[in-house]
Amino acid sequence: MNQTDTLRIVCPRQLHLMPIVLGGLFMIMLVPALPRVWAGVPQARAFLSLAVMLAVLVFVAGMLYRNLVFRDMLHIVKGEAGPRQRSTCVADEIVSIRRLPTPETFSPQGKWTALGLGRGLIEIRTTAECFRFGVGLDEQAVDAAAGRIAAFCGLRVEPDESI
Repeated sequence: MNQTDTLRIVCPRQLHLMPIVLGGLFMIMLVPALPRVWAGVPQARAFLSLAVMLAVLVFVAGMLYRNLVFRDMLHIVKGEAGPRQRSTCVADEIVSIRRLPTPETFSPQGKWTALGLGRGLIEIRTTAECFRFGVGLDEQAVDAAAGRIAAFCGLRVEPDESI
């Protein structure tokens, strides 16, 4: 299989400032408190506070991972695909590509996006599933990536009717 049979798009890291600062502050406050809570675990009430602290730490660690490490990837292959991965799809199976609108700042989706936990703005519908792509792309890059995907698959980017 040569390079023209494969389209590979890798999105940049998000690096949003607000979740990185908030996550860092939560870590600075919660991590030193864990030993004191762990020491009180034999008491019945200490289990609840330990569980809440660990849940918050897992959420904050996930938020930091999505902002500092995670990169959204997409591989589209023409013809037969080899071993399937989550980010790999076959061009013949793609039915439609939509460029979704940017969520409003104060909408629930906009708040998740501000924390770095949003989903991409490109919706790719295949014969088997529908998934979103493009986490970390800005407005112009979303339009360019959707155009590249559509051109590679021989489709056109469908307008969003949800507005």
